[in-house]
Amino acid sequence: MTMDTTALPSELLVTPQPLVGFCGLDTARVSVHKAVWEAFSGSLQRKAADRAAVQYKLLPPNYEFPVAKPKRANYEWYHPKGILKRNWMLKHLHVLPSVVVLFQDMEWNDLQWTEKQVQCAAIVQALKNALQERNTRLCLVLLQRAAPLPPGEDLLAAERAASLTNACGITSKMLFILPHTEHLTGYALRLESAFLDMAQSYYALMSKRIRNHRDQLTAAHTSLKIRHQFKLGFVAEMRQDFSTGQKHYFQAYANLDEIRINDGNCLEIKTLAGFLNYKICRLMFKLKTPRDAINQFIIHVEKYKSRVGFKDLAFEHHAWLSTQHSVFAELFCEAIKNGLPALQTQHPGIYYHKAAEYVMKRRDAALEAYAAIQSSAEATPTTIQNPLSLYTEFFGIRAVKTGDLVAEQQANMQLCDQERSYNHSAGIIALLSQAMAQFKIYKCLRFRKKLAVDMAEEYLKSGDHAKALTLYSLMLPDYRQEKWSTIFTDVLLKTLRCSLLSGSVADYIACSVEALSLRHQGEQSEGILILENLWQVFQGVPPMPKTQLTPEAQALWTTALASVKSPIQIDLDKVNDVVEMCATFERVQLNNDDLLQLQLIVRVLTDVPLRIRGFHVILADAGNPHNSYKLEALKYFCFPSLTQLRGQKQPDEEQLETQPAEPKNFEKNMRLEPGSYYQLFCSTEAQQFHENTQLRIVRLEAHMGTDQVAALLTCSSNYSRQLFRHHTRSRDLDDNVTINPICYIAPTFHLNTQTNLGHGHDNGSNEEKEVVATKMLVNEYYPVVTTVSNPYNVYLQNVGVHISIPVGLRNSVFLTTDISPGRQKLHSQIQIDVGELSAHGSNTATFYIFSLTEAEIKLQQRLSYTLDVDRGPGGVGTNARVSTAPNSSESTPDHEVKSVVQSVAAISPVQIEYLDETRLRKSREDTLTVRCYGDFKFTARFYTMDRKPLNQVYRGENFLLRANTEVVAVDDVEILDSFFICDHNLVQSNYSFKQKKYTNKYSAGEQLESVIVLRTNATLRDWTTARDLDHRGKLEGKAVASKFIRPALKPATEEPQAPTPPAGMSAYMSKSLVTKIPTTMTIINSNSAVSNALQVANAGVMSNSMQSDDVNVAEEAINTQEGIKTTRLIYNKALEAVQGTGHCRGFIKGIYTLEGNPTTVPIFGVFCIRWRRVNGKEENESKFVIRGLHIAEPPLNIYCTIEEKMFVKMPMAFKVVLKNPTTHVLHLIANLSISKTDNFICSGHKQLDISIMAYEEKELVYNLYPLQVGWQELPVLSLEYNTKADPQKKDSQNALLDELVQRALPKRVFVLPPLKQQNK
Repeated sequence: MTMDTTALPSELLVTPQPLVGFCGLDTARVSVHKAVWEAFSGSLQRKAADRAAVQYKLLPPNYEFPVAKPKRANYEWYHPKGILKRNWMLKHLHVLPSVVVLFQDMEWNDLQWTEKQVQCAAIVQALKNALQERNTRLCLVLLQRAAPLPPGEDLLAAERAASLTNACGITSKMLFILPHTEHLTGYALRLESAFLDMAQSYYALMSKRIRNHRDQLTAAHTSLKIRHQFKLGFVAEMRQDFSTGQKHYFQAYANLDEIRINDGNCLEIKTLAGFLNYKICRLMFKLKTPRDAINQFIIHVEKYKSRVGFKDLAFEHHAWLSTQHSVFAELFCEAIKNGLPALQTQHPGIYYHKAAEYVMKRRDAALEAYAAIQSSAEATPTTIQNPLSLYTEFFGIRAVKTGDLVAEQQANMQLCDQERSYNHSAGIIALLSQAMAQFKIYKCLRFRKKLAVDMAEEYLKSGDHAKALTLYSLMLPDYRQEKWSTIFTDVLLKTLRCSLLSGSVADYIACSVEALSLRHQGEQSEGILILENLWQVFQGVPPMPKTQLTPEAQALWTTALASVKSPIQIDLDKVNDVVEMCATFERVQLNNDDLLQLQLIVRVLTDVPLRIRGFHVILADAGNPHNSYKLEALKYFCFPSLTQLRGQKQPDEEQLETQPAEPKNFEKNMRLEPGSYYQLFCSTEAQQFHENTQLRIVRLEAHMGTDQVAALLTCSSNYSRQLFRHHTRSRDLDDNVTINPICYIAPTFHLNTQTNLGHGHDNGSNEEKEVVATKMLVNEYYPVVTTVSNPYNVYLQNVGVHISIPVGLRNSVFLTTDISPGRQKLHSQIQIDVGELSAHGSNTATFYIFSLTEAEIKLQQRLSYTLDVDRGPGGVGTNARVSTAPNSSESTPDHEVKSVVQSVAAISPVQIEYLDETRLRKSREDTLTVRCYGDFKFTARFYTMDRKPLNQVYRGENFLLRANTEVVAVDDVEILDSFFICDHNLVQSNYSFKQKKYTNKYSAGEQLESVIVLRTNATLRDWTTARDLDHRGKLEGKAVASKFIRPALKPATEEPQAPTPPAGMSAYMSKSLVTKIPTTMTIINSNSAVSNALQVANAGVMSNSMQSDDVNVAEEAINTQEGIKTTRLIYNKALEAVQGTGHCRGFIKGIYTLEGNPTTVPIFGVFCIRWRRVNGKEENESKFVIRGLHIAEPPLNIYCTIEEKMFVKMPMAFKVVLKNPTTHVLHLIANLSISKTDNFICSGHKQLDISIMAYEEKELVYNLYPLQVGWQELPVLSLEYNTKADPQKKDSQNALLDELVQRALPKRVFVLPPLKQQNK
């Protein structure tokens, strides 16, 4: 049994539940009884949410129920000894059941029914006698194997049930049947609800009886009122009526105020108040009123906080307060688990922390009480051996006679002895641990750190120095980072003490080094003592004399020093204000044959001097951080101030006289004075490192100690500026010393290049000629000559030049090394092998650029070669040792200088690759920029025969193509020829197709124009393709030939050729060409000035052959990876890109467009311009694809024939041909009207009815006799449908006929004077 003040009783902490007792079950020997017991009280079933809150107890056969007390007639002369008995809650929770259930194995058809009935009646009667004067309910449950029949069907069961109830003296409502079948759990649930109803009636009657007792009380029975209110609240909890229970508890708590508190009853009042407060707060949390619970607890603590009681037993009062806070924190945690939200200002951790504080006060009060009792002369040494004899049957009352001073003093001594046996530190640590967990949950991190420090102090007081050291070590970085100097000093010194008492060598050395710092506000004598103890540890001796260390600590230090692992690393990035180190390269870029020099600037920040064995600088390759090198500082300068250090960096004549010319040698364990600046030097050969290496200072190291035990002080190379700068800016290190954290070892590239662009032509007089480079034009093979030279005394092998085009220009710019006539093989990237270059040798590489668009072309040029070298196995010399020490963590605070020096050289574009131990490959990438300018600006428009813009073409109709070309080339060009190649489905008029020879020079801005007459005999639906023509020729046994087609060479493969798509059907193009054209295509035209620029592409690929005789190239190389990536094909001649079928007509092999949404408009042909530069030899060809118009089916074709020259007063023929393109007969009426009678004399039918059969023609011939010279209006011919002969035609359809007539017939002619006047 514990003290009433240290903990609440367990029966108070549990949730009260009705108690139901089972008797008659032998669970150990009968499996059926065990199954029934598990069905009611099994752990899995009890966790179900639908089960009632009932507690079951298995009663043994001879169970003795508590005897009922005799009833009192009145309470007038009754004075209780206490308020609440200790056994009352235990009795009703675990001893006295509300319902007793008797289980019997009885079947309705049992042959021994009579004997079992008599036995059952005897057992029931024995239970009634045992429960005499108790209101406990009794019921009988029969265990049967089969399920019962519905009521009224089993007469035997009804008869025997009535007989059994009469024999036992019970009612039928107290008899139950429980079949032990597979549905046992369901039957158990139904029985459980019946048992709960009986228990509820029992506790309701119990509450009524308690109220009757309460009504008999008078004002003098305050303690009995509190007792009865507590019992009513407890019974209400048993009935699950929590609101009623809360009212009774609150009333009992209020009744406590009526009792006057003195030292004699203070313990009992506080004990009962704690019970009632716990119950009230628990029910408030359960009823979802947490604020009321918190307010109630605060009021409760404030009310009884000053009620100490006996002064000698003040520790009991603190123990009671600690218990109150801890149990309330547990209630708070339970409410939070059930869904109650908490805040940073109100959570369980606050109350756990207060409980821990009261335990600390309890310990102090216990020590004071024990000291006072021991010093008392009247104290007797006799003690009571049994601690339970101090307590009575009532809570809070001790078995000490009031007024007996000797007995009270002996009881107090015994209580003090019991208190001394209590482990206060363990209780404090447990409460602080729970508080830390809560403060961590609610993000109160700083207070959590404070609790951790308090816990470490408790561990230190309890003698567990290892755990205290662990906690202190965890808190040190946080307080160090937050700059809490006072707190940090206290924690650091306590950590040093813990490490001393626990024998931790590493922690003692680290804390001692940090304790030497200036900011810890210690005196210089203390720093000297710490330094002396530190050097004793370095020499393998415990830090303090044997007389000052306990034997246990002496043994720990002896064992630890024997097994210490030296050196012990100390990170100066975390440990501040001990030693300041900063390293810098003297030069940011070095060649391979230079000397690498570093400077290390050191300043001791402590107030006592330090001895350092040596300094090292760790270097690493920025590209490969795993390769690190260690350099040792061998020379040094010492400067008293930073100003003198800056003067040494920029010496003048006076400083050269005072400063020593040579630095001093650094000796081991040299003494460094505080406040002075030490400039140390490290050097090594740069050739010991690889070329193209960016060296970075990774870490700085300082060794301190002896060979036996040493400390390794490390810090990162990142220089951190102070948060607050000095106003003079002369006391900051980075303002006086240039800090270069990176040094680049530049590689040596043994090749030089010189690039000559363009064709080049002479410019100037004969005496002085200057070669001027030409500018690149579209559709031109632009030469580039690169001269590669080797100015060094080395022999270079496998020299190569690799040229590549940017990804964004891969489909419009190409490279080649061959411009032979015919077809060229174009690439996106080329490799030119120069071969070998001896010392001071040179060679040239020539390639050509071909562009289809105006753009600034940035070619990527990469030079590479291999070189024989002597590569050592280690890669570094003896001075730069490979470092194996682990890297320290590198911090990057916000104020750290990240872009340290802007003058650091950029990384060289030279790349080095080691092929083996003796050969390496060097390469360098450069950018070659060439600006490409336009050649021609081309526009094409369509017109009707009467020179009006055309939006739609009718099949069989003549129309005009007007091609305008503007020269935009920056250099003068000569146009050699221009011609138009139309599609096979179009026909050019012979008289309009005249190839003109251009011999004169053209400059930018000049324009040319060509007019061509075209006609198509097919609509888009009937458009003839090359495949259709070939198929038709095979059926007729004839081959399609043209004068434009060269004799084709049959490919060796037997694979079928790729079908040629129709020039104008984008749907077919999308299916068959889109997947091929982006990788391999034949370019016909590209002009950025034309919005609908197209590129006519070949459907095949030639990856290995340079022949161009065959226009249909096989597709066998499409899947070769090399061809897909680099190869492009282009026709040098436009005629080679067309499958000719007639005079300047044929099939265009394929179309590739850069437009996002291809249209269904057909392609009418290609307009070609052959040109060359002035004074140039190479001919170029610019090709422009002309997109056509929509082709409609006309109701009538009209053709007009008139002489080209007309003379006045000379007759001429005006012939109009009408062709019926439909399948039915056309009936027309033709009218010829002369607007002005003075212009012409006309002979012929001025009005004529015409009938034209299907696909037949009708000619209308008129003779015209001009009467005047100049532009004259021709007679107007009008056509309309003969609605009488063809009733289906309507007058509204005549408008289309009129439009066709207006488009086909000329309106005016120019009449020349007579021939004799021209001859004159």
